[in-house]
Amino acid sequence: MIPSINRIRAIVRNYPVKISVRLQHELTKNKDQKPPPKAAVDVVNYIENSPEYADVKDRLPRSLLRKYKTPESMYLINKSTAKVIAQTVKKHLNEHSPIVEVNPGLGLLSIELLHCQKKQLYMYETSNHFTQYLNSLQLEHPGRVKLKIADFFGMWKLAFQDKIDQGNRIEELLGDLATDDPEREVKIVGSMPGLSFMKHLINNIVFHNTTSQLGRPDLFITMPGHHYEFLTDSEIQLSKHMSVPTLFQLLFDYKILTNVPKIHFLPWTHPATNKRVTMMDEYQLYLVNITQKKDLPVPPEYLSLLWYFFKPHMFSKSTRVIPMLEQWIPGCGVWLITGQDPPDTNKKLAPGKADAPLPHMTIFTEFGDLNLKQKITVFKKLISWPEFEQCQFRVSMENNLPKFVTAVDEDVKTSIDAHIDDVESSDSDSENS
Repeated sequence: MIPSINRIRAIVRNYPVKISVRLQHELTKNKDQKPPPKAAVDVVNYIENSPEYADVKDRLPRSLLRKYKTPESMYLINKSTAKVIAQTVKKHLNEHSPIVEVNPGLGLLSIELLHCQKKQLYMYETSNHFTQYLNSLQLEHPGRVKLKIADFFGMWKLAFQDKIDQGNRIEELLGDLATDDPEREVKIVGSMPGLSFMKHLINNIVFHNTTSQLGRPDLFITMPGHHYEFLTDSEIQLSKHMSVPTLFQLLFDYKILTNVPKIHFLPWTHPATNKRVTMMDEYQLYLVNITQKKDLPVPPEYLSLLWYFFKPHMFSKSTRVIPMLEQWIPGCGVWLITGQDPPDTNKKLAPGKADAPLPHMTIFTEFGDLNLKQKITVFKKLISWPEFEQCQFRVSMENNLPKFVTAVDEDVKTSIDAHIDDVESSDSDSENS
């Protein structure tokens, strides 16, 4: 029943303050609302004028048509590139390893992966926008698709929280994908615009932030060439002693499988403002295979010490090896100069035949004179000497452990759901074209 005019007047007369406040609130809310982000003209023109995107363009969220400096997610929109990636990955699949696809988006690569093998496909999608398309894929392949709306590459946030409060967030994220077998390989396929997930894997191995519920990751990741170059270029490691590429090279095997056009992925990114020198094609993305090594450089309980050994505050390229080590174990330089070891050396930790021999060491030998494998030899000598457990190295390491959990926002602690329309909130430097 529609109320009479007199009745409405009576209501307004009786509750003038409440209605005034509510109207004022609505006016303020509308005033504060930001207009939707503008799409980049060149991105829109590319999508609109390319016939292969005729059945795709209307399904894309507007936020993916923007350009970003550092997007958190990256989506494949080209069917031909999906076939190339699937056929490349197919050569590395086996019947024992589960397959995970991260941020499948419209499911173009998912379709190809389902067609080229018969195993179940675990899909983790960050955005609710794509749910309807991925649900349709589940109906088309009953029993073969397991979809979860969750941030798989952001699991490092959950891992750190689980360590603090002994929670089970990682277990809930993985579900029946979780395993107690640390040697179980899991094939992970996806696109990675940043390095957050790789840093998580490194920290997970080094600090045991989670149990081995994921198993041994075998990644097939599409990434920008400059990220791959940063992780694998020994010159970067030698000149700047960056701990991330150093640990990456020690913990993982890696190789490039193929490359695909960068424009086949959304969102596009702004050109780098710095004059970055690279040998990689900036117009291509590289499909790389990254596998955790079976044999780690040192026993697991010494990995955190290895992390500390390679931290920048420990040494620079010009730091002299013997004076630095003698800060921890006075008089140990004689063992490096003579090439011998003290009688009570722990043979299980000392360098073996597979380790790189050291050059002739003097009081003037600098860390810049050693390659990565020789630095590992120095580290193994250090931890194998009988005085090591009484020195302050371990205490100093424990006092300098990173406080990962302080970087996790309170809102993230309670929810890992994300909406593609909120991508720009993580990209404060992004610009509209």
